[in-house]
Amino acid sequence: MARRIVGAGFLGLTLLGNPADAQTVERSWHLSVYGSRWVNADLLEIPERTFTGELTVEDAYFVGAGLSRVIVPSFSIPLPGTGFAFHGNRIELEGQVLRHFGDQAHWEGTIALMFRTGQIPLFGGLSVNLAFGEGLSYASERPRLEGSFRVEPSRFLNYLAFEAEFSHASLPGVYFVPRIHHRSGIFGLIAERESGSNFIGAGIRVDLR
Repeated sequence: MARRIVGAGFLGLTLLGNPADAQTVERSWHLSVYGSRWVNADLLEIPERTFTGELTVEDAYFVGAGLSRVIVPSFSIPLPGTGFAFHGNRIELEGQVLRHFGDQAHWEGTIALMFRTGQIPLFGGLSVNLAFGEGLSYASERPRLEGSFRVEPSRFLNYLAFEAEFSHASLPGVYFVPRIHHRSGIFGLIAERESGSNFIGAGIRVDLR
């Protein structure tokens, strides 16, 4: 009789899953919506100008949505020579469709690989992770503000993304995401220097599992 009870218990755990495991199930897909505004600064100037209050903007904006798929689930990066490792890192594939308006009006599509860190606990149930993306961007027409009197804007450019993903224990699967959106010719590699733009904005993200 005891064996039957134990066997039934193991069968139940097999069918229902371990509760501890259920709490650590990783997301597979997530959906984001964003809004951003053009900033007058090179990518490396943004932190300093933001801190000093010298960051200026143009009347150019975009709104859009992005869909991401985790292609490399949680993995660790050991720190050589120590017993320490960075846990919970992921690699994701992200695609976005954006609509620009204001001083330039066109559609933009991006595709990028995103490297994301593990969760960093903050306080009061709040946590954050950081992500960096590298990919390609294509505009439906030449962006009017991206060139100069020396350079004609390019529709096809390199794309970089930098973001922080904030979450709270009371709202699992929902995130607030400040983000930098960068287009460039990679120092003249795929387009002339002075091509490109930087946008700063934020969005809301939800897990689709």
